Amino acid sequence: MRALIIDDEPKARQNIANLISLLNIDIQIIGEAYNVSSAYEQIRNKKPDLIFLDIQMPDGSGFDLLKKFSMIDFKIIFITAYDQYAIKAFRHNAVDYLLKPINPEDFRDAINKLQQNSDKLQDMNKIMELIQQLKPVAGQKILLKTSEGVHLINTDEIIRCESDKGYTVFYLNDNRKILVSNVLKHYEESFSENKFLRPHQSHIVNIEYIASYIRSDGGYLVMKDGSTVPVSKRKREEILQKLESLG
Repeated sequence: MRALIIDDEPKARQNIANLISLLNIDIQIIGEAYNVSSAYEQIRNKKPDLIFLDIQMPDGSGFDLLKKFSMIDFKIIFITAYDQYAIKAFRHNAVDYLLKPINPEDFRDAINKLQQNSDKLQDMNKIMELIQQLKPVAGQKILLKTSEGVHLINTDEIIRCESDKGYTVFYLNDNRKILVSNVLKHYEESFSENKFLRPHQSHIVNIEYIASYIRSDGGYLVMKDGSTVPVSKRKREEILQKLESLG
């Protein structure tokens, strides 16, 4: 099968390509897209057999993309960070999906299901009905253990995190700072790729609290609380692409 990967997160697109290679799946990646408009052009021009489709993108949803086509003549595997109740609805109706972060076994199962039903196109009317049932994931909770006690924090409260000599400092939207005796990387996988960026090896930021990007002094982010966060040279292009996609 010839496939397109459609996801606004470069890391998520790379994860799918890596899984196809590691699991030795007979799929040829013929292109990638990061939003609805670029995906529409790619599908029209390259005519894929299969698309891996993110539900939530900067300029609309995966379903907004599908509505642009009078006929869907390609298979779809949805990529979603939506809640488990919605996922059950998808499973019950035999619609293929991948839940972020993608589990390799789930990935293989979704591909196998497509191959076993290669002569059937998915029922787009049913898919459109299902999207009405979906609810975005509420702010996730994260447990922070300090010398003073244990803090249960909603990730929506986090403005940014900063590495500090083997410790991590969490800056919250109520002006609190929480110092945790664990490295920054320990928490990175707890954060949604759609909501958090790592612009520098010592920093993770909540996209919702970014006020601006300044190009001078090597490039840095200004947060809504007035703090600044450096952007490494290696991350600059990725950060700019993400911010532009939100505009």
